[in-house]
Amino acid sequence: MKYEMLELNDFQISALREIVNIGVGNAVTSLSKMIGKEIRIEVPRLNVELIEKVPDISGGADAIVSGVIMHVTGDVEGYIIMMLSEETTINICKTINGSKNTDIMDPLNQSLIEELGNILAGSYVSSLSDFLMLNVKTSPPMQTFDMLGAIIDHILIEMSQKAESALLFDTSFMIEGTRMDGMFLTLLDPSSMEVILERIDQMV
Repeated sequence: MKYEMLELNDFQISALREIVNIGVGNAVTSLSKMIGKEIRIEVPRLNVELIEKVPDISGGADAIVSGVIMHVTGDVEGYIIMMLSEETTINICKTINGSKNTDIMDPLNQSLIEELGNILAGSYVSSLSDFLMLNVKTSPPMQTFDMLGAIIDHILIEMSQKAESALLFDTSFMIEGTRMDGMFLTLLDPSSMEVILERIDQMV
């Protein structure tokens, strides 16, 4: 392999952050229109981590999270996962719906979280495609509520254990002044990460 994922240079990390920030900016516009409320999303931190370290960094393998999973296909292959704690999921549903119904297994609330993940991931992938001139698509979102470790293990099985590292984005939602934290995880096979980093290096 030409690139060591854990040793990305400052330019590569800056480019990846810019891609995410552009995607987030587009997602904010779409989400604000969808829910009719003021919303801000920030990505304060980007890390490249070994897969086995992700659960510990994200609260532990046994942590229960609401996950929205999308399969990435085209010039790159892998998965994007939006992960929200149970508390954050409840707060988002309550703030957006203005309802006391905080049952996150309720189909209405599940649909809301699924659409939130779909818009964020779709904007991220569109930004990736435009910025690096790649043909990338996502599958319809799949919403799950499970232990973090089980979700990641399921994805790795689907990928035949090809992914070794993950791009991890902390994500902060501000909806009408209420802050809620989440995380975005991008798992791509090594050859797909090579494609992305080569395109970034060509920009120098």
